[in-house]
Amino acid sequence: QRMRTHPVLRAAAALVAAAAVAACGDSSTAPGGESEVISRVTLTLTPATGAALTAFIDDSDGNGPTAPSAQQGSLALARGVTYTGTVKFENRLVNPVEDITAEVQKESNEHRVFYSSTNSALTITATDTDGQGRPLGLRFTLATPAAATAGSAPIRVVLCHYDSAPKTAAATSCLGETDIDVTFAASIAP
Repeated sequence: QRMRTHPVLRAAAALVAAAAVAACGDSSTAPGGESEVISRVTLTLTPATGAALTAFIDDSDGNGPTAPSAQQGSLALARGVTYTGTVKFENRLVNPVEDITAEVQKESNEHRVFYSSTNSALTITATDTDGQGRPLGLRFTLATPAAATAGSAPIRVVLCHYDSAPKTAAATSCLGETDIDVTFAASIAP
């Protein structure tokens, strides 16, 4: 004889199963977390002496199809200086503004910030790490050698979110999903 299940119990079981599946994508440690919505990226570069340089780029639809806005602020780098750098990520499309940097820090094993420049004179090195000792990149140093040629030195910032791809310490570019990818106009002063 076949056992009959009450319709209310079947519905309750289905809801519990659906909630369990949905919860998997919200974990800050399990693969499958959501990509971040970032509408502003701010770079701050602080020399050992002198004023900090700060610039930001807004992206009105996060990592959507609309191009980011023009950069606000100037990044005029001096030769022979090592800057202490920080990057800040925000979602300004919500009220109150959401500090994504804190979320990236909290979920550091799932994120990494990559920096690059078409100007080979710049050396950019992450100075912070995730919970497993791999580079994170919310804090970094940027060095310009004394012999650097004056001119353009764009700084590309890519926030990588590792869902199913493994995060490796040796990676030099994003092997996961890109949460945001912006390039700051910077220059090395004569």
